[in-house]
Amino acid sequence: TYTYTSSGTFTVTLITTSASGCSDTITQIVSPGSGGVAAFLSTTVCQNTATTFTDQSAFNSQGVIAFNSNFQDFGTGFGFPVNPFTRGGVTYTSGENITWGFNTPTPYNTTLQTLIGNNSSIPTTLITGNIATGYNMFGFNIGTYGTTPISITVNTNLSSYLFSGLSIANSGAGLLDYKGFIATSGEYFTGFKISADNVNPNLAGITNVSLGNVSAVPVPGAVWLFVSGLLGLGALRKKAQA
Repeated sequence: TYTYTSSGTFTVTLITTSASGCSDTITQIVSPGSGGVAAFLSTTVCQNTATTFTDQSAFNSQGVIAFNSNFQDFGTGFGFPVNPFTRGGVTYTSGENITWGFNTPTPYNTTLQTLIGNNSSIPTTLITGNIATGYNMFGFNIGTYGTTPISITVNTNLSSYLFSGLSIANSGAGLLDYKGFIATSGEYFTGFKISADNVNPNLAGITNVSLGNVSAVPVPGAVWLFVSGLLGLGALRKKAQA
């Protein structure tokens, strides 16, 4: 094998030729040694725990999205949906549902997206909701006004999963994070709660709320084997050239 002496970007070409003389070529850019950033998070529990995604594209690629709801129709400033408020398979049951869009009176939200949250006087319970039966994918964009750490609890028909101490992007600075959850086999989501980890929370809101189901037919293992083989072949070819 060939060992790269430094990180960088290289072009690797795979050429295959059949016994009858037919051939095909594929080229891919690889970056050995650059590390990479995972699009998902793990917990200390190895099995029977919902998987958490931090990249929306990676999350969406896992299955079929049935709903992707936003709150742009509530416009700028503050809005007050009814309680409870249902949209896209999710019923928001916060103490007082509230939306806030771009250019609210105070800089709670300078993103171009309208968020939904809780205006209740209960300080540590930010957002609660119930999820329509039958979906094992649940995700959303989230931001807070400030840097309050939060916890997200997602409930399923079989269990409840807590993700605590999360640092969330400051929507007051125009930033949003993504959180996507996929339940384990045999589970579907039933509800969620977003809460503050201290008694002085900043307003948290979500949008682009997605529900879906993992694809029945997973990506063939051969695809991943092919990518691994491509990287290995590139290393061998580099050694041969050296």
